[in-house]
Amino acid sequence: MKNRLGALLFWLLFAGAVTLVWVAIPVQAAAPGDGAPSPGLPASSAAATGETTLPVVRVKAAADKETATSPVTGYAARRSATATKTDTPLNEVPQSITVITADQIKDQNAQTMQDVLRYTAGVRAEMYGLDNRGDWFSLRGGSEGSTLLDGLRLPLSGWWGVMRNEPFAFERIEVLRGPASVVAGQNGPGGVVNLVSKRPQAEALHDVELQFGSHGHKQLAADLTGPLNLDGSLRYRLVALGKDSNTQVDHAYDERSFVAPSLTWQPVPGTTLTVFAEYQKDRSGNTNAFLGYQGTLLPAPHGPISPSLFIGEPDWDWYGGERKRFGWRLEQQLGEHWTLRHSLRRDRITGGMRSMYAAWWDGFVDAGGNPDPNGTHMNRLWYGTDNQARIGNADLLLEGRLTLGSTRHTVLMGVDTMTNRNAQGYWNDGDATPLDVYHPVYGGFADPMAGTAPDVLDSSHVRNTGLLLQDQVKFGDRFVLVAGLRHDRARTGDVRDSATSKNLGAVWLADPGWSPYASYSESFDPTAGSDADGHLFKPKRGKQIEAGLKWSPADRPINASAAVYRLKELNRLAPDPVRVGFSVQRGEVSVKGLELEMAAHLRAWDLVGHYSYTDAVVSRTTADDVRYLGAQLAGIPKHQAALWALHRFGAYGLPGLKAGLGVRHVARTGDGTDSVFVPSYTLVDALLAYEHQAWRVALNVTNLANKTYLASCLERGDCWFGSQRRAVVSVAYRW
Repeated sequence: MKNRLGALLFWLLFAGAVTLVWVAIPVQAAAPGDGAPSPGLPASSAAATGETTLPVVRVKAAADKETATSPVTGYAARRSATATKTDTPLNEVPQSITVITADQIKDQNAQTMQDVLRYTAGVRAEMYGLDNRGDWFSLRGGSEGSTLLDGLRLPLSGWWGVMRNEPFAFERIEVLRGPASVVAGQNGPGGVVNLVSKRPQAEALHDVELQFGSHGHKQLAADLTGPLNLDGSLRYRLVALGKDSNTQVDHAYDERSFVAPSLTWQPVPGTTLTVFAEYQKDRSGNTNAFLGYQGTLLPAPHGPISPSLFIGEPDWDWYGGERKRFGWRLEQQLGEHWTLRHSLRRDRITGGMRSMYAAWWDGFVDAGGNPDPNGTHMNRLWYGTDNQARIGNADLLLEGRLTLGSTRHTVLMGVDTMTNRNAQGYWNDGDATPLDVYHPVYGGFADPMAGTAPDVLDSSHVRNTGLLLQDQVKFGDRFVLVAGLRHDRARTGDVRDSATSKNLGAVWLADPGWSPYASYSESFDPTAGSDADGHLFKPKRGKQIEAGLKWSPADRPINASAAVYRLKELNRLAPDPVRVGFSVQRGEVSVKGLELEMAAHLRAWDLVGHYSYTDAVVSRTTADDVRYLGAQLAGIPKHQAALWALHRFGAYGLPGLKAGLGVRHVARTGDGTDSVFVPSYTLVDALLAYEHQAWRVALNVTNLANKTYLASCLERGDCWFGSQRRAVVSVAYRW
């Protein structure tokens, strides 16, 4: 009954928002200073009173001239480079893409990548609930999504990722759904998330913000940018953040230091060089306990286990790392029609983890660790690892904008390369002392790693190189054809893989702002290892066909889209039916889906919303693994929906006041065999903010009703709690 009420609440709000958009559009008027007459005296009154009237001069901010990497006012972006590596209008991209702007990130006070993505179509943002060991998300039901940073691959820097991305550092975060190897190289079939960094702006802007809130959260952030000389040829930006916080899990703290300076220099027209650096240090306690079904999904003799349970030892447990980054981007105009771009980035990362997890397979035990169905203790295992990574990325792209007869071409040719050297040392899992999970007492655990070397040392060296050729052809003003071809060579140690990926798409540009499209795209992702006969595994391949309709009227900041798709992931690993412990490549995943999405920036409203239907099943596997056949993939809901609406109260005589309300609904998820299901849940988020001159004060509350829910449960037997209520007050000053 609760599930039906939650779904009904969402659809009522969604229908109300759609109605609001249609009602608000015809009456949307220009604001004073945008060509509309100002209230008060008629234009002739100034002359009649003898006052001198100066000519009206409109200063157009850089944000008004949107590019694929520029700031966006509100939530509705117009352009992107994620899908094509060229600055392209969104309605000319024959693929599903979402742009999450810095304004949306700020209004929703998104603290993590999971927070950023929770209102985006086709994304399972909370795959593992509170797990803070990485930015885990899934796109279109496929394998976990790949991440790009300014268009270049951002691979994992260790077994557990070590470093999470800081949302405050980005101008926009873009989600390209579906296979994307033509622009991104090796990646899973679900798509990519491209993080677009904040870079120097021509207009001076300084923003400092202080936050405090639930669980002792304290954060200070600054974003400073502007010109350094009179002609604006030298510009700077400094983004910095410091966080000292706890979490909803007892003893699991969360600390971060982040600073990212950058300089842009334009020595002569047509030449632009941006250099940047970044330092980030994270330190936290682990937030996941790996609890079993009993006490989470199912009843337990002593009741439910608290989501605030800390499973480790406060004096021993930690997770985090340190990242140092530098790089540059050079853009050179070569005459009227050609542009050469070169980017380079180097990362140096060190990190590690000391953690424990519950031995859920033992069930409840007594204080000595012996089986006791009526016990209050659970056995624990400890784990430790240290990681080092040296990652290099570079590309060289040549873009030409040509006219051939009645067609206009945007031609792109390029090469990119990535190297990733990882070294890991880890200590094998060991038994720790049992813990009373209802009344935990800590301190009885002796560090088993003190003075010992890792049990296993491992290293890897990955090198990828890709060649890209792409043409965007515009026939008149109505028809756009996009065709891309890429060849990749990937080397991991002595294992070499290569693949050629293709995409092809077409868009019809109709009035007023309608864009029906269709596309075909591919991906590849190398798979490490070999079968029982020593044959190396082939790369996983993704193939997708998609058709959709976009609406983006030229005179209104609104984006709306509908897409249907069919995606297949080939060469998926499945258990060897004969030789236990080995795998074979007989697996296949098929995904069929529907996605509806909108974003709007109206006179008094900002809106984002989506509905996603994802039918993701194992369509082929081995004979001994038929329990997965036809079952929905683990942790992937068939239905998801979300709506966020922000209203400004200027029309009511309260020009600085605004309020936002968001509703997120996630349908039930299974364990991958359709045997165990996690109930659906509906969550509410809220914002109340007031702006006066240079000041802004805001209160954000996520999970307003403080609902306790499970994000997912896995077939192996453990479950993952979701985020409970979090309230944060922000005080910002801008000049």
